[in-house]
Amino acid sequence: MDKKIHILFVDDDEVTRRLFGHVLAAAGFEVIYAEDGNIGREMARRFQPDLILMDINIPVIDGIKAVNMLRMESQTKHIPIILFTNSDLSIEAESAVKQLGATEYVSKSIEPKKLIDIINATLTKYTLKSSDSKLK
Repeated sequence: MDKKIHILFVDDDEVTRRLFGHVLAAAGFEVIYAEDGNIGREMARRFQPDLILMDINIPVIDGIKAVNMLRMESQTKHIPIILFTNSDLSIEAESAVKQLGATEYVSKSIEPKKLIDIINATLTKYTLKSSDSKLK
């Protein structure tokens, strides 16, 4: 039996969590939810999800700071993080976000199938990366 892939979805908007959580679950993912950056960090440490989908504009600790903190912690620095936001980032800002440690940046206006494609591509890339590092 295949291991379920766990996605931690950090977003303060309940409607967004329900809508995209349903899309993720329908695609076969197990979804864990957090409504702010601090809870998201705690859950990432506790549950070790395969991927984190993180909004930027969230309370307590915003998504950018949360990504930065997750990248500095040994338990979470390996987890791929996709920023999922309504914020319209310029190419320069998107590049800066990736330098902070986010793997991808995706607009919430994305088509659900495209989001699933990006998640699957990110998971494949990270799986290949981690198996390459184990070979060395």
